[in-house]
Amino acid sequence: MPRRALGLPLAAALFAACGGAAAPPSPPPSASATPAPLPALPALPPAEASAAANEPAAPSPAPAGDLLTEPFGDRRFGFVLASSHNGRFVVLRRFEGTEPPDFGHHGEASQSAEQTLFDRVSGDEHAIGDLIDVDEARRFFLLVSRGVPVVADADTGAFLALDGAEGGGDENACLAPRQAAFSEHGHRVGWVTAKGLAVRELTGTSAAKPWLVPADGRLWRGFPDERGHGAVLLEVPAGSSDWPRQNTSCACRWCGRFAMSYGFYGWSGPAFTVTHVAEDGTRTPGEPPERGGNWHALTDAGCELVAAVPDERLERGPWRWRCGR
Repeated sequence: MPRRALGLPLAAALFAACGGAAAPPSPPPSASATPAPLPALPALPPAEASAAANEPAAPSPAPAGDLLTEPFGDRRFGFVLASSHNGRFVVLRRFEGTEPPDFGHHGEASQSAEQTLFDRVSGDEHAIGDLIDVDEARRFFLLVSRGVPVVADADTGAFLALDGAEGGGDENACLAPRQAAFSEHGHRVGWVTAKGLAVRELTGTSAAKPWLVPADGRLWRGFPDERGHGAVLLEVPAGSSDWPRQNTSCACRWCGRFAMSYGFYGWSGPAFTVTHVAEDGTRTPGEPPERGGNWHALTDAGCELVAAVPDERLERGPWRWRCGR
């Protein structure tokens, strides 16, 4: 079944006062200093540490009938956050222990959970901090590793570092991490830096040539335009030492899956502006793009990801790709 993105869309959150329905919301976020070609990143740290955990890994070939179909993910309770169009990448959120967690009124769980990216071509698995977004084609995964944003390419198996990206969150548990964001259709990525939002194409001849959209104040979040060289910047005053915080009873981005209700009650912290900065530097009022779409569905070849014990909300692993009947 297609799975939509998690988290409250920032464009909606900016104007939300309060709400009660527990429908799963969808993600937002951010940008590099002097833009430079992106280097290949060493393999992310595996969930099961090994001696080769920090060795650089060469990109693996794109799947061509090589998709692993044996079970993975252990007999733990959890759910699928995302899968790539070719089935290579699967991101699971799994709870600790062997018993199912209990969930509170706002979706908070009695047991901690972790996110893991599984490569179902190489067989590797990588512990990640968070999944920020998945592009429209379900090829590129924007995630947080070791506190900084990284792009993972399901067609090559490569991980790309975003040069000069800021680390650090903003204590907004129901918004996507602030450090990076895709453009509206996911053809570009922007990441927050000390000087503004760095932006680059993800495909095509200009993919290795980032550019900078400079900030006026202190950049909180940023969203690259799909075309041209502009972006929407969310900025706080230059002297601010804190970030805006959403006042909400929402417990986390994925908690709407289990919540009975939650509400949004405005903002605290420093005031912020939402500004579109054009290529020529012209600044006008702006609005973040409405990102969304399905993060999980059948593969291009029609393979279905199935759990040992399927459920609409909480499955039990292990999981496996089922190709054909």
